[in-house]
This record gives sequence, structure tokens and C-alpha cells, in this order.
Amino acid sequence: MIELAMPAGTLREALEAFRNGADAVYFGLKDFSARKNAGNFSEEDLSKVRRYALSNGKKIYITVNTLLSDSDLPSLFSLLKMTEGYGADGLIVQDLGVARIVRESFPSLPLHGSTQLAVHTESGIRALQRLGFSRVVLSRELSLEEIASLRRKCPDVELKVFIHGALCYGFSGLCMASSQITGRSANGGECAQVCRTWFTDEDSGQKLYPFSLQDLDAGLLVRKLMEIGIDSLKVEGRLKGPEYVKAVTRYYRAVIDGEDPGPLRHAVACSFQRKSGTGYLKKSPEPLTTGLYTGHRGERAGKVTRQQGRKLYIETEGTIKERDGLLFLKGSFFLKLSAHPLSPGVLLLPPGPEIPEGADVFMISDSSLNLKETSLNLPLMKRTIPAEVVLRPGSLTVSTRFLERSYEVRTEESEGSAGDALRKIFSQAGESPYALLPDIKGDKLYTERSELKRIRNEYLSELRGLVKDEREYRPSSFPRLESMELPPRELIEGKRTPWNTEGVELQGLLWLSFPAIRFNEEEVFANMEERAKKAGNAIIGLNNIGDLEFARSHPEFPYFADIYFYIANREAARLLSQTVPNLKGAYLQIERQSYDEPWPFKPTITRYKPPIFLSRACYRHDGLGLSCAGCKRHHTFHCLQNGRRYEVFVDDCLTVVRAE
Repeated sequence: MIELAMPAGTLREALEAFRNGADAVYFGLKDFSARKNAGNFSEEDLSKVRRYALSNGKKIYITVNTLLSDSDLPSLFSLLKMTEGYGADGLIVQDLGVARIVRESFPSLPLHGSTQLAVHTESGIRALQRLGFSRVVLSRELSLEEIASLRRKCPDVELKVFIHGALCYGFSGLCMASSQITGRSANGGECAQVCRTWFTDEDSGQKLYPFSLQDLDAGLLVRKLMEIGIDSLKVEGRLKGPEYVKAVTRYYRAVIDGEDPGPLRHAVACSFQRKSGTGYLKKSPEPLTTGLYTGHRGERAGKVTRQQGRKLYIETEGTIKERDGLLFLKGSFFLKLSAHPLSPGVLLLPPGPEIPEGADVFMISDSSLNLKETSLNLPLMKRTIPAEVVLRPGSLTVSTRFLERSYEVRTEESEGSAGDALRKIFSQAGESPYALLPDIKGDKLYTERSELKRIRNEYLSELRGLVKDEREYRPSSFPRLESMELPPRELIEGKRTPWNTEGVELQGLLWLSFPAIRFNEEEVFANMEERAKKAGNAIIGLNNIGDLEFARSHPEFPYFADIYFYIANREAARLLSQTVPNLKGAYLQIERQSYDEPWPFKPTITRYKPPIFLSRACYRHDGLGLSCAGCKRHHTFHCLQNGRRYEVFVDDCLTVVRAE
């Protein structure tokens, strides 16, 4: 059965999700979460939700999906120690330095590749598998057909797909709008949602919201994803409340279970929903953008026919009740009011507002859907310690990093494995402050449960005085790699893209770089190989995690980490130097101007300003609303905001927006 994974900004949302049919929740802790403004979880919250999940057959995923500086690594290590103590079913990670630390020091925590890694190709999935990731959250820009193709090509890894919630204009992880315009880094969890603000199109003079995309609402397309064989479905919304989580969970639980979800749509729309559609999963011929109103618009409730003083007459499409929240919308006009019906189709307005005839009416909250308070008084989880439990004829061995003991036991041959019984017994803690997280191995044998419980209690009693986790972060010991100072980044960019597949001659080398976004990867790899071989003096820039697969297959070429292959700390640099056989250098992550030694090589610091957006949404069609008929596939536009001018390149529907 496919997994339904819901967002949880706080413990309350997690419990609403679980109690209404979610199989899993994902959430951030107080640090290193891409939703810094969510409530996020304390250690006590983690303890409670972990115990609840284990007791109810649910799963928890923890987001550690920001980019970290060298100075963050000791705090990260402490956070991972705490997380390991309770256990998690996966860590959702963007930073390759985090991945390296987890793989080396916390192997019991499964690695899941965040959508912030912009994985949208087979090579991206394969590269993460080689780095120890067991699950990949795919980019939101993929169609059903592209997802199905990736599933066929990569059957041996778990794939997770977004099905509901906000869509970013730029590829997640590659968006620099918030960082450049407001100084708040999306890669640091502080996105200012610049895409939801207005810009003026220079040619038409229109004030538009050309980068504000509709919300994703996959609806019954989920059943197609189930047929494709996707492992997990992900709903966006850690900044949204428990009403949203409850309504959306119930809706998609019905879809997955083959029930009629229709009666549940009203609650979903009223909880939070912008103008919505199926996004990239199944693109509509209509623009992907929200239009002039970028906020929550709920469910359509009717149209204004006329206003007479404080009386407003509406052609209704449903029942409007006292204290329902209403939105009136026409062009750039919008107004939110609490409903006071005088009779069906007639509302009493407060003094003042004039609402235009023909305005659409939307219900943005339903007074009958008030959510009861959820009790957060839950039992705490014991601190867990990974353990190996091995059953052999006549003996049972229990080992952790603190203690290994073997016990004589009476065993009998059995047709079935004793794994489930062993796992259940050795997961229980009794009066001990610790619980084991057992990895069961051994033969198909039967042992009396009372004997197993006795051994468990003896082991935990002896273990109690030995548990001292004095591990702390220390920089990896590594040989210093000879690296080169890379050229000023602006000298090697392309004419219309920040990457350059044609190459630039500098310092006696031909500087090439892979596209960070590509939907014809085999062609891109073949062309790069041909170009590099023909030049004979090429050096190739890596801009996507999938480029590691090319570098592995072609160790004869020299490489450097370009601006979209983020190297933000020494551990990411170490992983890169271990993975790429002919590495010559790297640009320090473009939002950073310093680093702390030691490093395995000297990174090149750049003040290069990359595009604010790289998007699969076409500015011409989706932003300006122009017809695809007569499109010449290559266009240049300009837009303005707060005195700044932005150049917009559209090439084969890929949009690149950069400040001039």
C-alpha cells in the first residue's frame, strides 16, 4: 500500500494527521529545518510523537534540509545524537555534508534525499543511491509520464512524490529570489516568498503576479501514482494549521482507499487553498499561475448580483451560514468579510464597503468545521540504542556499541522466523531508561518468551551504567587536495543561462558546465562527452547531483563543483573529493563569503549573482497569459519591481530570471 505522508509544523498537526489516516508525518526540529517559521519540534515533542508512532504502526521523518556552515556542524552533531536516541524512519537531507556525517556516525538513521536537491532525472536518483540514500523526494516539476519513466528505470529505490499544496516558481533548492532581494536565504529556511509578490511587465505596463503558481491538487491522479508504483505521497504545508492537516489527510485517505472523496473536498478548500490545479503532473492548457490574487480563496460560493445600501444580493452556489468567512474577488479588487445572512442569497454588510457587481464569492472558512482541541498529554519515549540481536542454536547474542553479551538459551527448530517476537520483546524497556532498537539476525528457531524477557532485562540492567555518549563533532582527518583557484564565475556563464554547455576559453582550458535542469539527460551527457573529447583541454562544472554519475563514468576529465552543486561546508567538500576522481576545485556555496578551516581543499569564493529563478513554468504563457500559438520558442522579456529591472529569458519553455 502506498504511504501518505503529511506535514506537521507542531505536535498537534502530527497527531491530527495520524488520527485521520496518515501513515507518516514529516517535521523539523528547532534547527536546520527549511521551514524555520514553523513551530517545529522540541526534544519532548519528538519523544512523544516517536512513541505514539511506534505504538500505532506509523512513521516519522525529520527534516534536516538546509545548507549548513562549518560553524553549524557541532550543533548538527548534537542534534543527530539526540535524534538517534529516539530513532526516526528517515532524515530528509539537502546538504551533502549532513549526509556524510549521518552515514559515517549515525548509520541507523536512514537518508532521504530532499526535494531541495532538485532530483528530476535517473542519474540524480542513482547518484543518491550510491551515497547511501534509501529514498528520494522527486522535484515537483515532473509529469506523470516522467515519474513513471523514472520508476521503471529505478525500481530498487523508494520514490516520493508531492501531491498537494504550494508550488514554488523556481526549482526547490535553486531559487535565489529571497536571498538576493531580501537577504533571507531559502536554503537556510527563511524564504520570503518573493514569487507571491507583484512585478510590472515592462512591455505592457501591467502590474502582475507572473511568478505566483497555483497550488497543487492531485486529487484522483493519486490513483495513477499508485499504479505507477510510487512508494510515498507527500503533502506540503508545515506552515499551515491542524484544520488543514485534518481535512487534507481525510481527503487523500479516501482517495487511496478507493472511497468517494467528494464529500470531503469542501473541508479541504475551506482549510487553505489558493487557485489550484494538477500542476506539472498533468498540465492544463491554462496558465499555471494564480492570477492577481495569490492567497487562500477556498471554495466558490456564488456571484454578487447587486448591492443596495448594506444589503448584498448573491446568486449562491451553496448555503452561506452565520460567521462563515467570505472572500469577494473581481480583478484586483478583493475583500474578506464574516458572513451575516439576512435570508438566502442576501447578506448584511458592515458599514462602508462597496462590492462590485459580478464579483465572485468564495467561502474561505466554514463556521461548522471548528476543530476540537487535541490533547498533547502523551507518554514519553525511552531513549533508544541500536542493537544487534543474533539467535543461533543454543545461544543468543545482544550487542550495542556499549556492551556485547552472549547467553545460553534453549532453542527448538521452527518453520517460521522468530524475528517478530524477538523484535517486540527486545524493543520493550520495562523500568530501564533505555530501549533497544533491535536488528534481528539468525536462524529459524523458537525460544520461550519468558527466557527472552529475562535476558532482555539482564542486558538492560547491565547496560544502564555503561551508556555514556561522549561523541562530539570533530573535523574529518583528510589529506589536503591540491586545488586550483577557479575564475571569476561571471566569466564562464552562458549567454542566456548561468551554465555553459558550449564552453569558454580561459587559462588555457575550455570551461564547460552542466545544466542544473535538464529533461533530456542522455542527450546532455552525450553532447558533453563529445564536446570535452573534441576540445582535449576541457574542465567540466557539476551543477546537479546527477552529474556525479557522469564523473564516475568519465574519470578522464577534470571537474569542478559549479555554483549549483552546493559545497557549503568541509564535510560536503570531503564527500565531493572522495566521490569525484579528478576534482580540481569548487566554488564555495554562492550565499557564503567565508569558511572555517580545516578543509580538504581551498574553495573559490565568488560574489557572482545567479538568476533569481530557474523555472519550468513559462513566463510567456504562465506569467503573461499569452497563447502558445505562434510561439518562437525563444523570447526575452523585462519586468520591474521596486526600482530594479529583471531580464527574463524563455527558451523551450524553461524560464531564467535575473537582475540586471
